Amino acid sequence: MNKVLLISLALLLAISTGVIGCAGGVTRYNLTMAVAPPGSGTTTPSGTTSRAAGAVVIIQAAAAAGYQFSHWSAPAGSFGNANLPTTIFIMPAQNVTVTAHFVGPLDHFKGYQVDYKTAPYIGESVSLEDQFVAVNATVEWALFFCNPVGKVHDQEETPVSNPDHHLTLYNIHYEGKARTWQVEVKNQFGTQNLTVLGPIGLAVPTQKDGLPPPVSLDHFLLYSVMYGAPLGVSVGLIDQFVDEQVDVGEPVLFANPVQKTVGDEVTEIENPDKHLVFYAIEGGVFQTQVQIDNQFGEQTLDVGNPYYLGVPSEKVNFVEVKPLDHFKCYDVVDAPPLDVYVDLMDQFDYYDNVQVKYANWFCNPVEKTLEVPTAIVNPDNHLTIYTLLNVEPQMWQVEVESQFGLQELTVVGPVALAVPTQKLYPGDHGPPVGLDHFLLYMVIDSTPLQIPVIGLADQFGPEPDWVTVTEPVFFANPVQKDNKGIVTEIENPAAHLVFYKITGVVSYPQVQVVDQFVEQTLYLGDPYMLAVPSAKLSAEPAK
Repeated sequence: MNKVLLISLALLLAISTGVIGCAGGVTRYNLTMAVAPPGSGTTTPSGTTSRAAGAVVIIQAAAAAGYQFSHWSAPAGSFGNANLPTTIFIMPAQNVTVTAHFVGPLDHFKGYQVDYKTAPYIGESVSLEDQFVAVNATVEWALFFCNPVGKVHDQEETPVSNPDHHLTLYNIHYEGKARTWQVEVKNQFGTQNLTVLGPIGLAVPTQKDGLPPPVSLDHFLLYSVMYGAPLGVSVGLIDQFVDEQVDVGEPVLFANPVQKTVGDEVTEIENPDKHLVFYAIEGGVFQTQVQIDNQFGEQTLDVGNPYYLGVPSEKVNFVEVKPLDHFKCYDVVDAPPLDVYVDLMDQFDYYDNVQVKYANWFCNPVEKTLEVPTAIVNPDNHLTIYTLLNVEPQMWQVEVESQFGLQELTVVGPVALAVPTQKLYPGDHGPPVGLDHFLLYMVIDSTPLQIPVIGLADQFGPEPDWVTVTEPVFFANPVQKDNKGIVTEIENPAAHLVFYKITGVVSYPQVQVVDQFVEQTLYLGDPYMLAVPSAKLSAEPAK
């Protein structure tokens, strides 16, 4: 009796653990269905069922809102196609868990600076094509490493959806000129208008040592933000390194998903509507070393302080704009006075019934050489700068950034109006295209800059004049002009100029020009100023 009881108990135990079945002596095993991450979707069948070895099971995965199916995985058995949400699974001769993997929304990313001097040089040629450009580039050094990060802002928590998603940001080198775009983006911080230049880098999906490789994470082509309003918010960030509160400032990088081709291997874009805007952050001191692996191989990176917060963003619209040229400006020694009254509105204020009086400077587009040349983009774009009368002056504190660096200016005015101009003689030039009017403010104080001797080559001579750049003279906002009911709107609100005093070779050309006010002959004296395209980072009334 005891022997029979022991046998019965053994049979019950075998059945309960899925090792043996009783239907015709067929051995059955447990098939357990799971999803990752939890709550990201459902499966059919679900839960745990018993199956015979070799059984063909139809399995289906359905993504929850905000997620998309990625792939199936199991430690044993085989799939018809592990990349399809509906497929077959062949049961192995053992208990097994089949997992449906889903990819959540694009995460936030916290970017840490990489010591590029100790990072390996990649040197691999790639073809890149995004919604802006197509370039053949060489990938060089890793500059930043990015963890997915949870964010808390205004008591709203955005958790990490894809803990295996990491990005490594590399600089790239390619032949040709960078292009400029105006982009409207929308994210959890609101809607912003950015002026971006590039591309300048490539963000590559990366596996961090000890974690699985990323799935369904795109490559991104990186553009430098020339102008974008700073946020000035504080957020809590929790990633795989540290939990800290940081201040979020100006936008620094804009990232488009990009198709990458290496040889015959093409990595397509999976999520064309998912973009990133990287903002500057001020976090704590940090240092570590990470082992990574991506399509450029295994690498060891020395990682330092956090610099960026990458925020998932919607690109609402975009348009390519021609970059603003540098201008070499000459004294006007003789020109008839005007008797013109205009209404002007810039990013500082509205000025009505302003008198435009004398042409004081004429400006050619110029090629500037500072280590490498900055070529003329718009050879037909010229400026005539007129002094203004009958204006109530104001004082502003302005922070600007250009190829010369970062500078704080105290300005007063406005004192002059730069008017787009067609140069009729010398040369054969059409009318200016895409060039704004500019309202000039006199610089009365500034932080110093160390600017070396630079070469300037304009349309008055093919050889560059090597000039010394000294203090800033004027700061210029793009401005809307109303002349007797004819309104000239601002085309590029992010385009600003800082005019610097130069000392160089004397030149006495004569030019015939026409603008919206008059056709006239200008007699020119010495070169006086260099106008430098600049980003206005901040501006506030001076106290």
